[in-house]
Amino acid sequence: MYIVFTVLLFGSTKVAFDLNTTPITGIGLMCGTSHDALDIAGVEFEMNSGVWSYRLLASRTIPLRGNLLKDLDRSTSMSGLELATLDFQFASFCAESVNVFIAEEDAKYDFIASHGVTIFHDPDNGINMQIGSGAIISSLTRLTVVCDFRSQDVALSGQGAPLVPLADALLFSEFEYTLNLGGFANLAKNSASNVTGFDVSFCNLALNFVSRQLGKPFDMNGDIARSGQLITSLFEALNNLDYYNESPPKSLGIEWMTKHLDPLLNDHSRSPKDLLFTLTEHIATQIGIVLPVHGRCLITGGGAHNTYLIERIKQLTRCDVSIPDGALIDYKEAVDFAFLGVLRLQEKTNVLSSVTGAKSDTISGAVYIG
Repeated sequence: MYIVFTVLLFGSTKVAFDLNTTPITGIGLMCGTSHDALDIAGVEFEMNSGVWSYRLLASRTIPLRGNLLKDLDRSTSMSGLELATLDFQFASFCAESVNVFIAEEDAKYDFIASHGVTIFHDPDNGINMQIGSGAIISSLTRLTVVCDFRSQDVALSGQGAPLVPLADALLFSEFEYTLNLGGFANLAKNSASNVTGFDVSFCNLALNFVSRQLGKPFDMNGDIARSGQLITSLFEALNNLDYYNESPPKSLGIEWMTKHLDPLLNDHSRSPKDLLFTLTEHIATQIGIVLPVHGRCLITGGGAHNTYLIERIKQLTRCDVSIPDGALIDYKEAVDFAFLGVLRLQEKTNVLSSVTGAKSDTISGAVYIG
């Protein structure tokens, strides 16, 4: 494999991989909205007869602890200097984690694709900010890094999210739908002619927030929620939020939760188990509304481990729901971002306006040469 560098006018740089000699190997880094851990996926990609395939070579989850986790929790209220410092610290953590990962696996990789951590997401006002400097990660790992996948789409009046539907359509084409249960629940429709996707509702971000009131980082298997009772007034208020009447493209962020969900939780101060029951029922209800009756749906993300939530989703849709075996359940988004990095380095479209509502499709991502 080789990388071609062509310097153009005005100093822009083209980066292209040659697929004719050997598969491309990349590392996907994913730190979701809950930012409690960094997921690392080492993936091999190959195209044969116009069809992409992947192989998950290795994976790790590195918990975020101590001051780094605390600082991420308060990042939205930081000063500019504090946020710049956190950007450096998180990028350094990513680079160190990757270096250890590569050493332990005794493997070689061609590039890194990093999601970063979303601090501000207000695309309607043209605002998006993710930290985890690709320049720092590249410098400390000596690898080419692709990062900042959202900014160009937001600049073109797009939502900047969700980003993975195109990757899902090309890598998981046997499924008509893919549902990720992360900090937010997002659904993608995989179609060769029209790939679409949107954020359905909040998910683990809200469930984990309530679980922490009981001294637990999350509700294992949804057992606490299963023992609760429905808070009817809260359930109705949640379902009546304006967001659910909006048509895609649309996306959610922490700002939306702070504005709309937090006041409802404060107004319905009940036992955490009843709150978890009601929130779970709301999430499953909203997914049931938008998930079509027919077709196959692949469900991944941390929420796929929530047995009770999955039970409720299955009961509220007739779609054929599939939970993958092995590491894919936890590392699919990291695999997807590695693939978005491949497309960026191949100078191919990797963010679709049909998903985000942007003025055009884009080849998104900043590239730092290692």
